[in-house]
Amino acid sequence: MELAPFALVVLVLALGSFVWWLIMLIEALRIPSPAWQAADQNQVLYVLLMVFLGVIGTILYMAVARPRLVR
Repeated sequence: MELAPFALVVLVLALGSFVWWLIMLIEALRIPSPAWQAADQNQVLYVLLMVFLGVIGTILYMAVARPRLVR
């Protein structure tokens, strides 16, 4: 039964990653298109990256697009 704590940690991390991914995806979808255009970013590109690359796409959104959109 030594695997149980490890499995629980993996489950919590996976669930947390999924919730974070979903929140960021919803945030990206709720930002109006003019705001994306004003920030010189492509909303469709980042949403597709988040959908197809998962957490990696979300990290790209957080590192590249989100700082410019928040300004």
